[in-house]
Amino acid sequence: MKNKALLVGINKYPNPINELRGCINDILDMEHFISEIKNIYPKQNIKKLTNKEATKKGIITQLKWLIENATAGDQLLFHYSGHGAQAPTLYSSLEKDGLDEIICPYDYDGSNNTSIRDKEFAQIFASIPKGVHFIWISDSCHAEDLSRDANNMQYRYFTGVSHNEKAEGESHTIQPLNGALLSACESHQLSADAYINNRFNGAFTHYLIENLIKYSSSKNMKAIVELVNQDLAKNGYDQNPQSEGLLENNFFFL
Repeated sequence: MKNKALLVGINKYPNPINELRGCINDILDMEHFISEIKNIYPKQNIKKLTNKEATKKGIITQLKWLIENATAGDQLLFHYSGHGAQAPTLYSSLEKDGLDEIICPYDYDGSNNTSIRDKEFAQIFASIPKGVHFIWISDSCHAEDLSRDANNMQYRYFTGVSHNEKAEGESHTIQPLNGALLSACESHQLSADAYINNRFNGAFTHYLIENLIKYSSSKNMKAIVELVNQDLAKNGYDQNPQSEGLLENNFFFL
């Protein structure tokens, strides 16, 4: 069995107004959990991209590394912490709300050429062989403006930029994920970059890892996400984590 992980965290963007503070802590905490606390992913099979390393090209290149040579029984993990946004869809036949969810790599400039759309991810992940266990964690949100509140908390969405590109044809067929997707909030909500226990983290990632440490061997992913939802609500975060895919398995598909 060959387990591999790609962990992407972006705190610093070219425009200082878009800077975050907890994303790199998120992926360091996830690395510690999967490689040391649980010892399921060997450190040599974990790649991290932070800040300037996490360009669109860099992320896509390492996603291909993550998937290459995977065979049935392997476990793959992709964790992204950074800004997310929404843009007018390039595939109107696939999006009822007319919007694509995107992540914002370090070099995102508001254009389609520098974003990574949900459909692009789906096309990449569709090549994952049958029997490979895959988890995609996204601690970002999908909105149009950047705001802060008075409690030292920031939200992980990028300043609004208009996308005008249109797809040539709309015959794309998006395959379902061969695994599980865990995301920090609903598409209309904000994902908090929060100050918890004297350090910055994504609120979702913090409570996800906290519950995985306690329950990853005894509860399935559906139950874990519900516990995270309860913790977020109890601590005043107005975001509802979402999950889809093979949620009846535990986090390590054991």
